[in-house]
Amino acid sequence: MKVLIVDDAEIDTLLCQKIVESLGYTPITVSSAVEARELLNQDGAPDIIILDWMMPEMDGIDLCKIIRRSRLIIEPFVLIMTANSDRHAEAEALNAGADDFISKPVNRIDLEAKLKLGRRLIKTQLELLVANQRLKEKLEFDSVTGLMSRQAGLHAIVAALSRLSRQQHQEGLFIHCLIRFSSKQQHHLKHDLLDKIYFELASNLTEALRQSDVMVRFKDDEFLFFAESDSDSHQIVLSRVEKAIQKNNINSYDTALEVATLVAGLVVTSEQALTSVPVLLQNTEELLSQLTATHKTIGLSYLGSNKNPAKILDFTRFRKTNFPHKS
Repeated sequence: MKVLIVDDAEIDTLLCQKIVESLGYTPITVSSAVEARELLNQDGAPDIIILDWMMPEMDGIDLCKIIRRSRLIIEPFVLIMTANSDRHAEAEALNAGADDFISKPVNRIDLEAKLKLGRRLIKTQLELLVANQRLKEKLEFDSVTGLMSRQAGLHAIVAALSRLSRQQHQEGLFIHCLIRFSSKQQHHLKHDLLDKIYFELASNLTEALRQSDVMVRFKDDEFLFFAESDSDSHQIVLSRVEKAIQKNNINSYDTALEVATLVAGLVVTSEQALTSVPVLLQNTEELLSQLTATHKTIGLSYLGSNKNPAKILDFTRFRKTNFPHKS
């Protein structure tokens, strides 16, 4: 771990440098707060900083305040070093944002203890950073499929609709998919098997759609998608989604599985793009009901248009997929 020593007194700097090095740290020395600021703005800056209080141009207290205002991802451990043993001086250093205070001349025992404290605090910050990142990923992405989770996905769809609203004479396709097993199979399938099925289905969908398309696991057996599209490609996109869901490449199950899928596509123009997601869902749910009633699997509708009623596409041959027995 790198330790930055900021002191304009050469003898004190050499003494501190030797102790730091003997304790297994990598010392970096500068003679002014100005040099220290430049160094701290670079990538890979030291996580522990030993600041002399009294220096020309800018003292250690002022530099400490600047460091704390920087709002760094990892807050460095700042140790103020001074020959002033006054308790008021120690309080001033701590109020400026210093983590600890050490008196000159520095001795090995005191410095070793304070550096160990600094290392523990830096380690704790790193662990919290990793934990927060994992929590963020868990909240944003579904742990089984890797697709966006419900909340993050709905926000992404709203953002995509907002972008569409700024593009004249453009269209987007809002897709709502249901993936259903027979009620008997749904009851007997184990969670780990269901997770594997949904993971492979999500992989197929990721391959079928563009990276820029929004893909969301809305519920256990429901998926939402939003893709920029046009009148010539709406049905093509729907067909790709249907075929990806029905792709027969799962060969590791102990039983034949019947999967019924319903895919509802809703065309949204740029003029309609500020429509709320609940309204879009209401439209796709109505279309899904029509598909169920007509024993079809895929349908296309236009938001708020009586001129273009729901178009039920005949993809009946894809309605059931029998995944083969494990060989």
